[in-house]
Amino acid sequence: MNRMIKKIAVLSAVFVAATAVYFVWNQKTTEKKDVMVYTSMDEASLPVVYTDMYGRKMNLLHGYTQDMKQTVSREALTLLPADRSLNLQISDYSGSINGISYEVRSLDMERLVERTTVETWNQGDDGVSVSLPIQNLLTKDKEYLLVLDLDTSSKGSLLYYTRIMWTDNSNAKDMIDFAVDFTTKTFNYEQAKELTTYLESNDTEDNSSLSHVSIRSSFSQLTWGGLSVTPVGDIQATLKDLNGIMCSVQLKYQVARGEGDSREIYEVEDSFTMKWDSRRIYLMDFNRDTSQVFSGQRELFAGKRILLGIIDPEEVRTAKSPSGNQIAYVVNRDLWTFDQKGEHGVKVFSFRSKEDDRIRSGYDQHDIKILSVGDNGDVNFLVYGYMNRGIHEGSMGIAMYQYSSQNNAIEERFFTPITLSYEMLKEDMDQLAHLGSNGMLYLMADRSVYGIDLNSNEYMVLADSLMEGGYAVSGTERHFAWQEGSDIYGAGVIHLMNLDTGIKREIAGGDNDLYRPLGFVGDDFIYGIANEGDKWMENGRILDAPMHRIEIMDQTGKILKEYEQENVYISDVSVDDSRIHLTQVAKSADQSYAASKRDTIVCNQEITNDEIEGVGSAATQDRKKIYFIQLSKDTQSKEVRITVPKKVAYETTEVVELKGNQKTRENRYYAYSGSHFLGSRRDFTDALALAFDRMGVVTDQNQEILWSRVNRPPIRNMKDPMKNGAVFLQNLEDFDGERTLREGVLMIDARGCTLNQVLYFVGKGCPVAAYTGQGGYLLISGYDQYNVTLYNPSTGDSQKMGINDASSFFAERGNDFVCGLLRE
Repeated sequence: MNRMIKKIAVLSAVFVAATAVYFVWNQKTTEKKDVMVYTSMDEASLPVVYTDMYGRKMNLLHGYTQDMKQTVSREALTLLPADRSLNLQISDYSGSINGISYEVRSLDMERLVERTTVETWNQGDDGVSVSLPIQNLLTKDKEYLLVLDLDTSSKGSLLYYTRIMWTDNSNAKDMIDFAVDFTTKTFNYEQAKELTTYLESNDTEDNSSLSHVSIRSSFSQLTWGGLSVTPVGDIQATLKDLNGIMCSVQLKYQVARGEGDSREIYEVEDSFTMKWDSRRIYLMDFNRDTSQVFSGQRELFAGKRILLGIIDPEEVRTAKSPSGNQIAYVVNRDLWTFDQKGEHGVKVFSFRSKEDDRIRSGYDQHDIKILSVGDNGDVNFLVYGYMNRGIHEGSMGIAMYQYSSQNNAIEERFFTPITLSYEMLKEDMDQLAHLGSNGMLYLMADRSVYGIDLNSNEYMVLADSLMEGGYAVSGTERHFAWQEGSDIYGAGVIHLMNLDTGIKREIAGGDNDLYRPLGFVGDDFIYGIANEGDKWMENGRILDAPMHRIEIMDQTGKILKEYEQENVYISDVSVDDSRIHLTQVAKSADQSYAASKRDTIVCNQEITNDEIEGVGSAATQDRKKIYFIQLSKDTQSKEVRITVPKKVAYETTEVVELKGNQKTRENRYYAYSGSHFLGSRRDFTDALALAFDRMGVVTDQNQEILWSRVNRPPIRNMKDPMKNGAVFLQNLEDFDGERTLREGVLMIDARGCTLNQVLYFVGKGCPVAAYTGQGGYLLISGYDQYNVTLYNPSTGDSQKMGINDASSFFAERGNDFVCGLLRE
């Protein structure tokens, strides 16, 4: 009996041990096999809104929990039907809509056109359908802002924004249909042959990668280079612009490649700019951007690479821990980390969801910026833009998070709401968002720089009312310099701050000295010194304040280099890695200068651009060029373990309202192409340069179009330019170069534009003043395909000049133009 009991005990112990080993092994292998790619976060719950245009469900609008005014109005342009009754479809997901109302305002928000509460709507299986009975108070072919207000039971008031236009223009339907048909045909090689007439294939275009395809790409690129992909779901069409004969349309969709576990998903955006002609639709610009969604499958971790696939490398950000073992990377708006020694990957943050239809959780108006990575795997990072999910869903702003590797959890430190469009916020965040070693977070938003104490969440305004050219940020973002005041040509004092230590220096000199921050070489600061009396005046406007001295200062305040030559002035400085390029001028008279030559200062330290450090590429047979994260040691796919944080904690979060002390707001111009914001500039000429090659537009801060490359009539001639330009000429005499609206004419300094570019304003009915020297000017009062008409206001004579000859004539005189735009 004892022997039997012992035998049973031994067998039981073996069984228990075997069972334990089995479950441990099974749990380990299961963990490796099942890739978790979703973060524990409240699911998206806000309704989305579609407009009904030409029988097509389009212009997908996302809701905001804050008043965004007109800053997000460029998300979509909605055309009203003849009776102005706008039909909307609302996917409410939970049937929680209690009330619907709307406002119509002028784009500058100054005039309320209409405020209406809708009494009835239809609740169906697919959501809510409603018709907005917009009143007969609109001027045709003029854009307005429509703000839709949905009163919901669970989320309160939600706001949706779109520009609207009441127009007789019936060409938009054909151009929208053209765009959708174009994209659809690219998936069929035979059908796509019909599209070759629209391509402008150029041998200089990069055809090595499918991540970007343009109108200049090859036919093979247009048809996916032979890559077998299939559209997934519906194409989301959005009308971005309709300005006369110009139309811009954006299409967003997904494509898939492969099946089962090896299936690859790609996010695709097609952007079209078209011109209407009675004979045909001209495709002026086309761009397709494709980005592979990084799935995190173990097979993507192989050798010394993490394979990202087809993606824009400039959209990948990487950071390493001090030892280099921990790597953090942002790809497709998702944040991942990888422990090279432990072969452990973590999908730290993502708005994506397996429960959502991707319309809301997959919305792409946000990004992530890595602040720091610790050797233990901890990561500090910012999520900025539109919040797709979580407790801030529907807000535009900046959230700071800390990921703890030990606790496998994310903690939100603070959230700050921002009333800017995502792309404008990104423009600021790309310049400065830095976590200092002193526990302060410094970031730029709306041309102000804030310092936030992460221990108390209290903040200070470091600098505000920043003017273009009046500040500089080092490439490492560890140093920030800014001048006092609103004079873009310099100030009496420059502040230079080390954002790691918080130490601030002041650079100042004589009473008549103007100091100007010019940039950084590494962490060495470059600034220029001008004399207040040396401003360069031409034709009543300040052109520049040439500097007589350049100095380079290191982090300790020591002057490393002084550049000053007798009778030599510097009008422009640009920094290219370790080289500083100087444009020199010579004084020709009081407040007048003439171009001289260029010079270069070479720094003794080698500065390299590490924007995409750690990202490599390889050519493949089927996908062409693919990209990867470079690792320092070999990784075996079967050993890689992928996890996600177990929770996102909000217990300690605070809402930090950043409020600057804006004393002055700089007049800025905003460049757009198709569906994207290209950047903002103080000078109209610089903004136009951003938009020109992309067949884009330039707007003011209210999103009203000031210039369009495409929308210009082929012929325009004024019989009486003095009458057409009477108010313009009255304002010309004391015009100082600042954009101003006077008596219904918007005055714009277009110095540096080409003749061809300023003819847009002539086409809009206002002559252009073209200076010829010594204050004299001619009026450009007409043009056709071959000639321009020049009117001399002093003599009353008109003459025609060939466009090429006129272009050369005005270029030799500095292309000094002043334009006017007639406003109601």
